[in-house]
Amino acid sequence: MNRVHLTTLFLIASFIFVGSETLADTFPSKPINLWVGWGGGSGTDISQRAIANIASKALKQPILVSNVTGGGGTLVLGRLRAEKPDGYTIANTSSATLGRIPHLQPVPYNAQDPLKDFIPIMSYSYYLYGLAVKSDSPWKTFDEFIAYAKANPGKIRYSTSGVGTGQHLAMEFLAMKEKIKWTHVPFSTSPQAVAAVMGGHVEATSQTPEWREQVDAGSMRLLICWNDKRMPFYPNVPTLKEKGYDFSVQAIILLYAPANTPKEMITTLSKAFRQASETEEVKEVLKRLSYPHDIKESEELIQIIKKDYELNGKLFKELGLGIYKKD
Repeated sequence: MNRVHLTTLFLIASFIFVGSETLADTFPSKPINLWVGWGGGSGTDISQRAIANIASKALKQPILVSNVTGGGGTLVLGRLRAEKPDGYTIANTSSATLGRIPHLQPVPYNAQDPLKDFIPIMSYSYYLYGLAVKSDSPWKTFDEFIAYAKANPGKIRYSTSGVGTGQHLAMEFLAMKEKIKWTHVPFSTSPQAVAAVMGGHVEATSQTPEWREQVDAGSMRLLICWNDKRMPFYPNVPTLKEKGYDFSVQAIILLYAPANTPKEMITTLSKAFRQASETEEVKEVLKRLSYPHDIKESEELIQIIKKDYELNGKLFKELGLGIYKKD
């Protein structure tokens, strides 16, 4: 290789290095689009908008939040997958979209290795789940509700905020284990799912804590918690595991970027959103929404998602659920 070629290669390498450094130093230089995978007015939407408002000040650029709903939070990732990995389009949905839902239904991204398409940025909370009914319903306990559902096939209708969500999975699990026939009525937002109970359109809602206001007011009754631990604000409500079922639902609320987004940009975004999540203003919003304040970084989230994907795949195969359901 002659001296001219060596000089040319050196100049190219220098340009690439300086270019990437400059890119990292100037990012972001324009508004950032943040897509929320759940509907307006949902707890995720409210909390993410509060965080984005503060993070935009640290990033010195507007963060434009919009809602892309459907598919249990997976459709937003289908759109994100096609975006440039430049840090200017990111999405909020749950860890379940990569760790659980590919085992339940077709998804608009790599179902065999979802992390090939996305990289987690950070998380600020996780979902709590429970089954609630109207307080004037005949069911005072979870056991009474299950007994009625078993004795009255097709009489129970329950709402959720989407097919493939953790709260939907819990009810499907119970239907299979107890040979129950009930009807799932999915809505596009959590408030709609709760309102359906209050309006008498369904008998129960399996949902995240958008029912808390009604439960606290005495107009709804919480029968069971789907998480593996009891909820701190309802310590008397048992978990499904305490009722003898070896099952629980967990899903982390996090931000994703397209795969191959430069690490420097992920770090910049993570820092801004983490700092915003740690403000008292955001903590108050999370408390009001019944969302635990819990921050995790990209590398930890990658390991959690990988583990969830493997464990859920094994479990669903054993149970014959989702894409493993036998005809």
